Amino acid sequence: MSLLTGQTAIITGAAQGLGRAVALEFGGEGAAVALLDRNAESLQQVRNEIEAKGRLARAYPLDLTDHAAYARTVDEILAWRGAIDILVNNAAIVTFGSILDDTLENWRRTLAVNLEAVYLGCKLVAPHMVRRQSGRIISIASIEALAASGGVGPYNAAKGAIVSYTKSLAVELAPHNVLANAVAPGYMRTPMSIIDGVDETTRPDFVEWYINKGKIPLRRAGLPEDVAGTVIFLASGYCRYMTGQTLVVDGGLTSTF
Repeated sequence: MSLLTGQTAIITGAAQGLGRAVALEFGGEGAAVALLDRNAESLQQVRNEIEAKGRLARAYPLDLTDHAAYARTVDEILAWRGAIDILVNNAAIVTFGSILDDTLENWRRTLAVNLEAVYLGCKLVAPHMVRRQSGRIISIASIEALAASGGVGPYNAAKGAIVSYTKSLAVELAPHNVLANAVAPGYMRTPMSIIDGVDETTRPDFVEWYINKGKIPLRRAGLPEDVAGTVIFLASGYCRYMTGQTLVVDGGLTSTF
């Protein structure tokens, strides 16, 4: 298909997991993809996969909390393509601990990556979209923004803020035909789901409760590709009259009680 032909997209956290899946599908839909991540080696592998299919991609290794480096990268992408049509704010980190044993340092580090980098990406890219009177901003939140499991307070706080900030962006940018939406994935089988060397979606208690007993009605954990299609929709011309919304992609988990 060619839903994004001629479009230029920035995808953060593109080296693995959901970001990688989104990048590959964006390339498949014809977009020129700017790949941003700290992991230079894995990022180059994603670029190679996209280019092997005759599509356009460039890798930009950087730490998104380095604001000056992020600004330079956006300038480089504009020099490459002349425009930025789509921004996918996907990069995130997570650590585990309750309010009783968490630290302020961890709180600040998590919010710097998961929330402040979202703000900065929007701050850098939105003026160019406004000038062209067209654009899409898509931020990856989480069902943890809607119903917390506990033990990941900074992550939850950042993801909840993304949902609220997306609404604010939508109101501010609507007069310029720039749409802002979010996606809230459920339990996904990604590198982030690996805890102490074990994928949490394969643990016996997870399988029994969420799959065998149907807490997730579709009776399986999600895959990055399950979410990538939703991001494609939000970035495409099929999304014309939706802004400020958060689409939940969780296999029905938040519909159960």
